[in-house]
Amino acid sequence: MMRAHAVLVPLPTSLARRERFRAARAALPGALRTSAELAGAPRDLPCDDWPRTAAGAPAPVDGWHASFADTTGLVVALVAPAPVGLDVEWCLRPRWEAARARFRESGELALLGADDRAAVLALWTAKEALLKLAGVGLADLARCPLRRRAGELFHLEHAGREHAVRVLVAGEHLVACASAVPWFASSDGELALHTLEAVS
Repeated sequence: MMRAHAVLVPLPTSLARRERFRAARAALPGALRTSAELAGAPRDLPCDDWPRTAAGAPAPVDGWHASFADTTGLVVALVAPAPVGLDVEWCLRPRWEAARARFRESGELALLGADDRAAVLALWTAKEALLKLAGVGLADLARCPLRRRAGELFHLEHAGREHAVRVLVAGEHLVACASAVPWFASSDGELALHTLEAVS
């Protein structure tokens, strides 16, 4: 079985946005380092200050790729030997109904099998992970429709191709990961979640 290792670091949910950003930035190197170790990456990867592209995305380093995200209460990071896109969402996020209305209008809500907060946010998070993998922003949100769902795999179409995005529940959060490698979408693929000590 092939595994991608996402590392989670809980943050206090009471942090204001600026404080959360600082806490996430402080927790990120440890999360990247742990994910890299679990993936068997070389020890000299620049986990303390991962380089970025001109667009601000994590740049590949010697064939290794990183993706990271944060939301209320959590920062998550992943290092892998193939391009990846990672996103996280707090299940208690307010103002999710606008996304539900958008997905209902596009016909995607019917494919989800549910229209509750968890299902809607899972699809939203899957789309964000895929758009990170593609290197585009939320402007392409309407151009990556859901085609079908099979458990934790959300099959989305983008740029003329179908992509599988894994979405897992981690306590009060949803973690989504997209990858371009074929095994990731197969029954041999797995997204393993590892939680580090919470940041206080």
